[in-house]
Amino acid sequence: MPIKPQRRREAALTSGDLFPASRRQVLATMLASVLLGSGRAAVAAMPSSTKLFTPRGAGDQDGRDWQNAMELKSLSKALSAAEPGSAFMIGFDPGGGDSFPLDAGQVRLAASGSPDDPIQVQAGLISGIDDLVAARGEGPALFRNSRGWSLASFGKRKASCYLAITDSASHIRLSGFRVDGTPGDGFVKFRAKQDRPQTFEDIVISGIDATNVGRIVETDKGATLRNVTIEDCRAIGIVRGFARFRTLNDSILRKLELDADHMDAGGSNVCQLIALSAGENVVLEDIVLRNAVNDPRTSGKKEGYVQGDGIVCERGTKNVTLRRCHGSGMGDAAFDLKTTDAVIEYSSTDSCKYGARIWSDSNNIIRRCDFRNPKSSGKIKGACIEASGRLEVIDTKLQAGPGAVAIKLQEPKKGTADPVVHVRGGSIRLDGDAELVLANGAGVVELHQVAVNGVTTDHRYVFEKKKK
Repeated sequence: MPIKPQRRREAALTSGDLFPASRRQVLATMLASVLLGSGRAAVAAMPSSTKLFTPRGAGDQDGRDWQNAMELKSLSKALSAAEPGSAFMIGFDPGGGDSFPLDAGQVRLAASGSPDDPIQVQAGLISGIDDLVAARGEGPALFRNSRGWSLASFGKRKASCYLAITDSASHIRLSGFRVDGTPGDGFVKFRAKQDRPQTFEDIVISGIDATNVGRIVETDKGATLRNVTIEDCRAIGIVRGFARFRTLNDSILRKLELDADHMDAGGSNVCQLIALSAGENVVLEDIVLRNAVNDPRTSGKKEGYVQGDGIVCERGTKNVTLRRCHGSGMGDAAFDLKTTDAVIEYSSTDSCKYGARIWSDSNNIIRRCDFRNPKSSGKIKGACIEASGRLEVIDTKLQAGPGAVAIKLQEPKKGTADPVVHVRGGSIRLDGDAELVLANGAGVVELHQVAVNGVTTDHRYVFEKKKK
């Protein structure tokens, strides 16, 4: 919606301030709403200075208003002088026709804000003398790949992210970017060499609207992110994923709508819409994930394992919660969690090979979820839940159709305890020849007051290790 700042000037401003009270007030209000929405107690300070940018610049090009906006190609230089409280506003013609090339040179942000005075970079449509209108929904991209973007050529030429965040830059706010045609290196990337690790803290990314996506957020192996909020973003047509984190701690991702739209570039370009390699205390909530499918037949093979996942958390993760997340049409799993102590609650899946895969021998919980219609692939039976660890399933609905299974036990790695699944309450509906439980090794499934095709059932299934 249009930004409507109050037209007043605070007594504290000096005559030389380049950030009029209208913009100071509105950006402070936006920032405060992000902080309050994420449950943080910090009070946002109003930006102390600002620079306005347009693709071609105008007038004196000193950035004091849109008629004297700086040229956008000078953004990287301007960011090199950023300090706590600096704000950078990027404006585009509401009539369209002036998108900026993503591949015309990388922008670098190495400076940090402070907890009370973050550095802000915001994009949108020009409104009035010095205001912005959020560029969401239908409309042309503000940033576009000038060389053209196609699935057929994806990954065949070297391409780097548009915005590189380096040198442990922290206390950063990014918002309002509408982009078309990002590489696998991402739109924004947190850069840090593995032998010289860096930590980036207090990062908020919001209001991203993207199409034809390699990735939006990427991280180097040496980058640790802490206290991150990513919210209110949308992406459609995704090849590798929306975001990949090497290490993510104490963070929240929420209100995201991600549709891969069956973009399959073949080969090693496997899609994981959100991927976490390591980290702890992460919440993902109100996220919609659709249509990530990587079928080997796309590359000309006759058969092979169909991949494509929604949310993937590797063994280095701990204490991850998925809440009100919804996955559909995945080639593999909507939720693939090797996490120690994972929780999935109030979430749903439909038409995926697996609704949820739980791998770790830890306190894992699926609570009040609805997993239905798993899809088998070749010789692999689809399942609402596949477990190779320990799992409690509470008050959850499972539905499996012909050729599929409600709960599958997967033999764990050598030296790991056999899987044990307790199902308490809820219901299981089996249509056609669907199976309730299937195992390829030793394990136990216990049903406690579960309505199986309408019949309240208590039963213990025990599977022995299969002889080779």
